[in-house]
Amino acid sequence: MSEQEARPARHPTSLQSGAAVYAGLLVAWLGMLKLAMSTAWFPNGALIAYHLAAGFVLNRWVLRDLVQWHPQHATLNNVVKAKLSAFFLWPLAYAGILIRMLIDKVL
Repeated sequence: MSEQEARPARHPTSLQSGAAVYAGLLVAWLGMLKLAMSTAWFPNGALIAYHLAAGFVLNRWVLRDLVQWHPQHATLNNVVKAKLSAFFLWPLAYAGILIRMLIDKVL
């Protein structure tokens, strides 16, 4: 049985709910960043751990349901490059992805 067949049916994430998840994670990340920069007691490791966890959550919950990979362009190299850049650079990458999807939906 393939991975697609084994995966249970899920409701696709809407653009609005994906943007809400991104905005919530971004606001929390910016708050933690401000706290880390303004105080000496806040552990910087927690900020790094949150950054990686937020990138993982966005890749697994939002990117999987919002982006449909075309079979011709879904090579291992292209998918890995897109997912890793979205994972590590999620504050910028998801802003670009969501803006492009909004433009595609509106226009």
